[in-house]
Amino acid sequence: MKNVIFLIFVHLFAANVGQSQSFTVTGSVLYNPKLNDCFQEVPCLQDTAFTKEEDWIAPKAAVNILVKGTDRVTKTDAMGHYSIDVPSDRDTLQFLYIGHNRLEVPVDGRKVLDIKLTPTPIPVIERLLDLIMPKIEAGEFPDIDQTARKARINRATARDVLWLVLGNTRMKAHYPGEFIPDYRFSD
Repeated sequence: MKNVIFLIFVHLFAANVGQSQSFTVTGSVLYNPKLNDCFQEVPCLQDTAFTKEEDWIAPKAAVNILVKGTDRVTKTDAMGHYSIDVPSDRDTLQFLYIGHNRLEVPVDGRKVLDIKLTPTPIPVIERLLDLIMPKIEAGEFPDIDQTARKARINRATARDVLWLVLGNTRMKAHYPGEFIPDYRFSD
């Protein structure tokens, strides 16, 4: 009987250990120089002529990759490659690069994830600045959620532009709950 209980315990322990083991996801972050050239116009980003596979190239260096909901973060190297440990195959990776649309990709058990970033169009950034700058000039700190709604964009883009305007130290002081992984602009 002791052997049966021991075997059940070993089996349950092994099953739980296997589920909680992390694994490494690697890949490349690509960009399309033609899309970057048409960065000024929103309709250009929807032009299918610019979506040919050969137009997407590496490198895109210093892109932040983080495991959503954790403190695990890495950056792409000079050739646009990255490697990050994820706790499970059900996690989601977030790809963040200033001036580009934030991308969230479920891991779904894949060990290789190559992704494509598209630029945030200048008209979107201008709309954000029109909302942010009057508040800052008045000595106020804009509400990220309200700014995003008014600019008709996602919260992440509003937060990223606000962060660029305010700087890392001021963002940390006034928005302590925000995770801002791009250390390139730190004070």
